[in-house]
Amino acid sequence: MKPPAKSNGTADRRSCIDLLALSDVEPRDVEWLWTNRIPLGELTILDGDPSVNKSSFTLDLAARVSTGNDMPDGTPGVKGRVLALLGEDSLEKTIVQRLAAAGADLNRIKAFKGSVLLPDGLSEIKAAIAKTQAKLLLIDPLMAFLGCDANGDQKVRSALTPLKEIAHTANCAVVMVRHLTKRGGKHSLYRGSGSIGIVAATRSALLIGKSPDEPNYRVLCQTKSNLGPLAPSLLFEPVDSDGTVTIEWRGECEYTADHLLSAPSKSEGKLAEAMSFLASLLENGPVQQGAIKAKAIEVGIALRTLDRAKEVLEVVSERTRFGPGGYWMWKLPEQEDAALSATQPDVAHYGNGEETIRLVRRPDD
Repeated sequence: MKPPAKSNGTADRRSCIDLLALSDVEPRDVEWLWTNRIPLGELTILDGDPSVNKSSFTLDLAARVSTGNDMPDGTPGVKGRVLALLGEDSLEKTIVQRLAAAGADLNRIKAFKGSVLLPDGLSEIKAAIAKTQAKLLLIDPLMAFLGCDANGDQKVRSALTPLKEIAHTANCAVVMVRHLTKRGGKHSLYRGSGSIGIVAATRSALLIGKSPDEPNYRVLCQTKSNLGPLAPSLLFEPVDSDGTVTIEWRGECEYTADHLLSAPSKSEGKLAEAMSFLASLLENGPVQQGAIKAKAIEVGIALRTLDRAKEVLEVVSERTRFGPGGYWMWKLPEQEDAALSATQPDVAHYGNGEETIRLVRRPDD
C-alpha cells in the first residue's frame, strides 16, 4: 500500500484561488459625499502646508455631514454620522468649539479615544464604522496614525488597501489629511509627505493653499479625480470669532495647484524680499555673483535666503572665463540668450561705494 502523496504547498494554494467572472459583476454608480470631490466608499487625500486651515476645512465638512446641510458649492449634502481619528488638536480646547461654531450636531460625531494605528487597528476602525453606520471617517493627520514606514511603498499599500476595502464595503468616505513636504519644483501629487503609494490608493486628491492675491483667503482645489471631472477651485476665508475659527466660503476661483504651490515662495517674508532684491538687480542684465552677495549681506539678506530666491527665480549662473580673472555672472532666465559683454560693462554703485556691481547689458542696449 502506497503512502499518501505529500501535498504540494504551491499547488494547494493555487487550488484555493477564487476567481470572479466580470460578467457576474453588478455595475454600480459612483456615489458622492461631495459631488466630484469626495466619493463615498473610497479614500480621499487632503494635502496642504501647515497653517492653511486644513483641519478647519475638515471640521466644516464634518459639521455639514452631521446635519445633512448643502456642501459649500451648493450641491446637496449627505446626512450621516462621522468618525474622527484626530492627532493634533485638542478635543476639549479646539475641536468641540469649532464644530459647535460650524453648526454641527455633536451627537452624530464620535472620536476615537485611544491611538489607532494602521494597519494593526483596521479591525477597530471596521467595527466602529459598522456600529455607527458612519458616512465619513476623518484621519487627521494620516502620518500620526500610520504604524508603518510612510516612505515604504509596499508597507503603505498594505495599510491603505484594506482600509479602502472597509470604506468600499461600508460605503463610507475616508478623508486623510497630509502635510506637504518642503521640496519645491515637483508636481502637486508628488509634494505630499510619504510614499507615492498614499496618493495612488486614493480616488480623489484635494489641496488647500493660501490665495496668491488675498493672503487671508484659502483655496481648495482638486489635483486628482479618478471617478469624475476635476471640480472647480473654491475660495474660503478663515474667520476668528472669540478665539474660535470657522470658515466662510467665497465661491469659485481660477487658481490651480500650480498657483498655490508657487504662491508661498513668491509672496511671503524674507524670501519675497530676497526675490525682489535679486530681480531688481538683474532686471537690466547679468551681474557679478560676488557683488550680488556682498550687497545682499549689506541690506540684511542671508545668503541661504538669497540662494533660495535664485532657485525660485530660476536665475542662470554662468562663468565668464576659467582660470585667473574669471568670475561668475547671474542673469534672469529671459536673459539666457543675451550675450555677455565683459569688455565694456556698465557700472552701478550701491551703498558706501566699496562694492561695485557690474551690470553687463546686451550689445544692442
